[in-house]
Amino acid sequence: MATRIRASCEECGDVELHVDDVRVRVCIDDDAGSYVFRCPSCAMSVVKDAEPRVVELLVASGVELTAWSIPSELFEPHGGPAFTHDDLLDFHELLEGDDWQRELLDPAPGGSTTEAG
Repeated sequence: MATRIRASCEECGDVELHVDDVRVRVCIDDDAGSYVFRCPSCAMSVVKDAEPRVVELLVASGVELTAWSIPSELFEPHGGPAFTHDDLLDFHELLEGDDWQRELLDPAPGGSTTEAG
């Protein structure tokens, strides 16, 4: 008899899944676990946090385990002011122009370029 897993979808409530319908993920940096499945009723992807005991039970039932690491970029120091909503709007406006690439690459403030002659 195939193992059935009962999980909960926010839209559909309790659903029954096969072992192959579920994936377990564990972060090797902090041991945080989660499981993910696509709801068989509404087809939405569902992600749930999982305590170590739940991870053990799912893996023991045959659910595939994926280990992952926190990207090292998250540990890098970041300087400068925070990116604001106005910055995002300015960037969007810049991308609407034809010469946005030149303006982004130009080290001079104000986007003026100097051509060597």
